[in-house]
Amino acid sequence: MKCPRCFHIKRDVKLCNANAREHAWGGDELFDKIRTALTFLRFKPLLQSSQKNILEIGFGSGLMLERFIKQGYSTSGVEANYMEKDTHHLEKEAVLYLDKIENIKLPENTFDFIYGIHLIEHVDSPKILLSKCFHALKKGGKIYFITPNGKSKGLEFFKENWWNLEDPTHIRFFSEKSLTFLLRKSGFKVIKTGKPFWDSLTLEINSLHRIFEKNKTKHGILNNKLLKISTVLLLPISILLRVIDPNITPSIEIIATKE
Repeated sequence: MKCPRCFHIKRDVKLCNANAREHAWGGDELFDKIRTALTFLRFKPLLQSSQKNILEIGFGSGLMLERFIKQGYSTSGVEANYMEKDTHHLEKEAVLYLDKIENIKLPENTFDFIYGIHLIEHVDSPKILLSKCFHALKKGGKIYFITPNGKSKGLEFFKENWWNLEDPTHIRFFSEKSLTFLLRKSGFKVIKTGKPFWDSLTLEINSLHRIFEKNKTKHGILNNKLLKISTVLLLPISILLRVIDPNITPSIEIIATKE
């Protein structure tokens, strides 16, 4: 279902399965570490030296939280699928909320920076998520989200083979317009959007593999070692495509400030 005005897409996986894998996680630990490192570099210019209180929504295995902890930040995290991850070591270093964001009461006017990396596309109610973020932020605080780009030309070209559709928990896809609209409704006024060139660098190659490899394994096509090697070898092609046409970039980022 697509909104003709803001291009927000809501997906019913039963009606639009797109050969989705069985499990929500279908990445690769090395690829995840590289993306985490690149994202952390992106965060640096967004944070002032005095802004030390951060919250990650959907912290997963805790790779990003660990980076903030090592640099002396006061860290908190939300994760609904905590028991599936070996992240018990974080309990000593961070304040953890182990439930869906819709069910959690966050402290108000507390955080300098709230972020979610490939999180908002999984959430049942983005409206509740963004409203909670707004009230949890201090004045002058920022939120940052990366999410699949529902207006990406990659989706238009690969259709049901677009790799972002392999995850059965991807239930909605945003455009810059639809996210901006939601943020304004939640109280944010200073909003910036963009297409992060460096995010999900292997996605186009993964999508190409899905055309020919209808992988039925629990964790999807990246569970195949030969395909992972092929993905790395073909990576320059993916980068070249984004240079030629930035609109094929599969992700959008959004930054908003609470005035």
